[in-house]
Amino acid sequence: MTVLSALSAELASAINQLLATAATLSDADVAAPSLLPGWTRGHVLTHVAKSADSYINLLTWARTGIRTPQYTSFESRAAEIAVTAAQPAARLLAGIEDSAARLAAAIRDMPEEA
Repeated sequence: MTVLSALSAELASAINQLLATAATLSDADVAAPSLLPGWTRGHVLTHVAKSADSYINLLTWARTGIRTPQYTSFESRAAEIAVTAAQPAARLLAGIEDSAARLAAAIRDMPEEA
Protein backbone atom coordinates (compact mmCIF):
# COMPACT_ATOMS: atom_id res chain seq x y z
CA MET A 1 0.00 0.00 0.00
CA THR A 2 1.39 3.40 -0.98
CA VAL A 3 1.22 6.47 1.21
CA LEU A 4 -1.34 7.97 -1.13
CA SER A 5 -3.61 4.93 -0.99
CA ALA A 6 -3.34 4.80 2.81
CA LEU A 7 -4.24 8.48 3.06
CA SER A 8 -7.10 7.95 0.62
CA ALA A 9 -8.54 5.23 2.85
CA GLU A 10 -8.31 7.49 5.92
CA LEU A 11 -9.87 10.36 4.00
CA ALA A 12 -12.74 8.17 2.78
CA SER A 13 -13.47 7.07 6.33
CA ALA A 14 -13.46 10.65 7.63
CA ILE A 15 -15.63 11.86 4.75
CA ASN A 16 -18.15 9.07 5.37
CA GLN A 17 -18.39 10.11 9.03
CA LEU A 18 -18.82 13.77 8.06
CA LEU A 19 -21.49 12.94 5.48
CA ALA A 20 -23.39 10.79 7.98
CA THR A 21 -23.39 13.64 10.48
CA ALA A 22 -24.23 16.31 7.90
CA ALA A 23 -27.17 14.21 6.66
CA THR A 24 -28.80 14.52 10.09
CA LEU A 25 -28.73 18.33 10.11
CA SER A 26 -31.82 20.41 9.42
CA ASP A 27 -31.93 23.89 7.93
CA ALA A 28 -32.15 25.29 11.47
CA ASP A 29 -29.14 23.19 12.52
CA VAL A 30 -26.91 24.52 9.73
CA ALA A 31 -27.99 28.09 10.50
CA ALA A 32 -27.03 27.66 14.17
CA PRO A 33 -23.70 28.90 15.49
CA SER A 34 -20.73 26.54 15.36
CA LEU A 35 -17.93 26.43 17.91
CA LEU A 36 -15.94 28.73 15.60
CA PRO A 37 -16.52 32.39 16.46
CA GLY A 38 -18.68 34.12 13.85
CA TRP A 39 -19.31 30.94 11.85
CA THR A 40 -22.49 28.90 11.60
CA ARG A 41 -22.43 25.17 11.00
CA GLY A 42 -23.22 26.06 7.39
CA HIS A 43 -19.96 28.02 7.24
CA VAL A 44 -18.05 25.00 8.51
CA LEU A 45 -19.70 22.63 6.03
CA THR A 46 -19.02 25.07 3.19
CA HIS A 47 -15.41 25.46 4.29
CA VAL A 48 -14.94 21.68 4.13
CA ALA A 49 -16.41 21.48 0.62
CA LYS A 50 -14.36 24.45 -0.62
CA SER A 51 -11.22 23.00 0.99
CA ALA A 52 -11.66 19.83 -1.05
CA ASP A 53 -11.83 21.99 -4.17
CA SER A 54 -8.64 23.78 -3.12
CA TYR A 55 -6.82 20.48 -2.71
CA ILE A 56 -7.95 19.44 -6.18
CA ASN A 57 -6.21 22.60 -7.43
CA LEU A 58 -2.98 21.56 -5.71
CA LEU A 59 -3.22 18.01 -7.06
CA THR A 60 -3.78 19.43 -10.55
CA TRP A 61 -0.64 21.52 -10.14
CA ALA A 62 1.35 18.48 -9.00
CA ARG A 63 0.00 16.32 -11.82
CA THR A 64 0.40 18.83 -14.65
CA GLY A 65 3.17 21.14 -13.48
CA ILE A 66 0.93 24.07 -14.40
CA ARG A 67 0.73 26.59 -11.57
CA THR A 68 -2.71 26.14 -10.03
CA PRO A 69 -2.91 27.99 -6.70
CA GLN A 70 -4.95 26.51 -3.89
CA TYR A 71 -7.21 29.60 -3.84
CA THR A 72 -7.76 32.41 -6.33
CA SER A 73 -7.49 34.71 -3.32
CA PHE A 74 -8.36 34.53 0.35
CA GLU A 75 -10.90 37.31 -0.20
CA SER A 76 -12.76 35.31 -2.84
CA ARG A 77 -12.54 32.21 -0.64
CA ALA A 78 -14.13 34.09 2.28
CA ALA A 79 -16.83 35.57 0.03
CA GLU A 80 -17.73 32.14 -1.40
CA ILE A 81 -17.98 30.66 2.08
CA ALA A 82 -20.17 33.53 3.30
CA VAL A 83 -22.61 33.21 0.38
CA THR A 84 -22.76 29.41 0.26
CA ALA A 85 -23.10 28.98 4.04
CA ALA A 86 -26.66 30.33 3.93
CA GLN A 87 -27.92 27.52 1.68
CA PRO A 88 -30.35 24.87 2.95
CA ALA A 89 -28.93 21.79 4.67
CA ALA A 90 -29.67 19.47 1.73
CA ARG A 91 -27.79 21.72 -0.66
CA LEU A 92 -24.79 21.97 1.69
CA LEU A 93 -24.76 18.18 1.99
CA ALA A 94 -24.88 17.82 -1.81
CA GLY A 95 -21.95 20.24 -2.08
CA ILE A 96 -19.84 18.17 0.29
CA GLU A 97 -20.78 14.94 -1.49
CA ASP A 98 -19.85 16.44 -4.86
CA SER A 99 -16.53 17.94 -3.75
CA ALA A 100 -15.60 14.75 -1.86
CA ALA A 101 -16.25 12.63 -4.96
CA ARG A 102 -14.19 14.95 -7.14
CA LEU A 103 -11.33 14.95 -4.60
CA ALA A 104 -11.38 11.15 -4.38
CA ALA A 105 -11.20 10.94 -8.18
CA ALA A 106 -8.31 13.44 -8.31
CA ILE A 107 -6.40 11.41 -5.73
CA ARG A 108 -7.20 8.11 -7.46
CA ASP A 109 -6.02 9.46 -10.81
CA MET A 110 -2.82 10.98 -9.42
CA PRO A 111 0.25 9.37 -11.00
CA GLU A 112 2.79 7.93 -8.53
CA GLU A 113 5.55 10.16 -9.89
CA ALA A 114 3.52 13.32 -9.23
